Amino acid sequence: LNTAGVEEGATVLITGLGGIGQSIVQGARTAGASKIIVSDPVAERREAASRMGATDLLDPATDDVQQAVMDLTGIGVDYAFEAAGISSLLQLGISATRKGGTTVIVGAPRIDDALEIPAPSLFLVQEKKLNGCVLGSSNSLRDIPRFIALWRAGRLDLESLITARRPLEE
Repeated sequence: LNTAGVEEGATVLITGLGGIGQSIVQGARTAGASKIIVSDPVAERREAASRMGATDLLDPATDDVQQAVMDLTGIGVDYAFEAAGISSLLQLGISATRKGGTTVIVGAPRIDDALEIPAPSLFLVQEKKLNGCVLGSSNSLRDIPRFIALWRAGRLDLESLITARRPLEE
């Protein structure tokens, strides 16, 4: 909602469906994205993303994600979010965005992880954008009340993000 500014009708790819990826799915749904394509090797995570608003589920173990994105959109997605902290998924996101598209790195890669990008062809000729994101680029004074209002209105599913409950003494 904040970093990328996903607009209504946009197409989105999310790679990595842990808690952060699931939250990105909900953000894309809340923004009104028309197509929310997700990719994760864990079937349960893909199924949870479907319940949260994902429209297309891809298993990177069996699906060619970049080709599937092209087949589903015809030109690539407007926005790609890498939520696992894996540089190859960031590279995939850049490749899967359309001309003028935006890739957002949300996952935290290893400090020594490197990314090779052919800058002139991607950023000058294709005008693609690469954004970093820390804490959803949030302004807590604005966003916390907004998230509470979305939750109260039934538009933000926080309960599904809880995977286990532990006694306080633990």
